[in-house]
Amino acid sequence: MHLPLIWRPAPSAGIAPAVVEDPVGHVDLAATFATIAGLEVPDWVQGTALPSGPDRSRERMITEWDSQFAQEDLHLRSLYRDGWLVTAYEEGGGYDGSEGELYDLAEDPLQWNNRWDDPTCRARRHELVTDLYDNLPPSRPERLAVEAPV
Repeated sequence: MHLPLIWRPAPSAGIAPAVVEDPVGHVDLAATFATIAGLEVPDWVQGTALPSGPDRSRERMITEWDSQFAQEDLHLRSLYRDGWLVTAYEEGGGYDGSEGELYDLAEDPLQWNNRWDDPTCRARRHELVTDLYDNLPPSRPERLAVEAPV
C-alpha cells in the first residue's frame, strides 16, 4: 500500500519540489492539481491538496478497494496513521469480516509481520479500525457498472 510518488511541479507553479512524509493518497492528486492551477476544488473531490512544504496536519490516509468482479466479492478498507497500517477485510469473498492486516511500519517497513492477531496489539488494532470506520467517506448509493477489467 506504500506507493512512492515522484512529481515535480512546473516552475510556473511557484512551488519548490519537496518530499511529503505525511499520508498521501491518489485521491489527493485532483485537489493538488486544481489548487496549483488556481481553480476551486469541487465539493465532490474527497482528497485534499498536498502541502507545498513541511506540514504535519495530515493525520490519516484511508484507502478503499472493492473487487470489480461479482464472483470475487472482496472489499478492503485501509488506514495509515501514526506509522501504523491497518486493513480490514469486510465480509465477502470467503472472509467473515473479522480478518485483516496490521503493520507497525516503523519496525516493519516492508510489511512482513502481520500483527492483526497479536494479543499485544489488540488495543491498537481496535483503535485504528474504529478510526477507519469513523472517517470513511460516504459510499456511492449505487455501484458503477464495470466497463472493462482493470
